[in-house]
Amino acid sequence: MGVQIINPFMQSAKNVLEQMTSIPAVPGTISPSHTELHDSHLWILIDLKGEVDGSVAFGFVPDTALKIASAMMGGFHLEQLDALSQSAISELANMISGNACSLLSQEGVTVDISPPRLVFGESVNAQKSTAVAVPLSLQEMGVMEVKLLIA
Repeated sequence: MGVQIINPFMQSAKNVLEQMTSIPAVPGTISPSHTELHDSHLWILIDLKGEVDGSVAFGFVPDTALKIASAMMGGFHLEQLDALSQSAISELANMISGNACSLLSQEGVTVDISPPRLVFGESVNAQKSTAVAVPLSLQEMGVMEVKLLIA
């Protein structure tokens, strides 16, 4: 079930990232993953409720998050993970998740999402039983990891 659910998130992430950054987003291979969110990444977590009970997490190294946030701000160079850059990255995750829920709805799967939560600098055990992940490469910007955590 994880692969069926992560595919719309991957497709949505690819489309939204390409619109926001004008850089091709190249998905890697979907693979089983651990449920822990490591502390070297900035993570945006969005809870999923409905026919799927779990969370989706979008992970970035800080430099990648800043580059994406800068692109979202029309190329304005952001130098630190301040409130503005954190808000931009959180909104990116929100847009991706909203679009993915629309895609899931077209497949007959009803899922609601929570507002995004930002986690950085701490290791988080997501307390879920299953995880699958897929990396999305954004050329020189870096890689964004999309991780689906299912209860």
